[in-house]
Amino acid sequence: MYLPSISLSYFFLAVAIIAIAAYLYFRLLTVKSSPDNSNREKIIGNMKDPESWRERNRKMSYVCIFWFVVSIAAFAYLKFLYSVALIPIIYLIIYAVLIVLSLIFFPRTKKKASA
Repeated sequence: MYLPSISLSYFFLAVAIIAIAAYLYFRLLTVKSSPDNSNREKIIGNMKDPESWRERNRKMSYVCIFWFVVSIAAFAYLKFLYSVALIPIIYLIIYAVLIVLSLIFFPRTKKKASA
């Protein structure tokens, strides 16, 4: 099955918009829950481990900004530089799977303890 390149380019634009919105959300959470912010208690409350939560939100913001940049680049390439009309749908599926996997596994990585 194939998709028109114009439709796929707007899919990448939609992913970019969602990614930048998610980036702003996670960055706002990270900033507002910093130790010197007055809104810290409203956000964190009686959380057991706020520092690991902040670290996970920080990593999620990095993942989201990465997918924003990749999606904008893919949008620009498909919209302005790619002249073939049809693209296999497998590329869309692979892209979506990579996004989901990065959102699941990247924020869970732990820092190695230095000796």
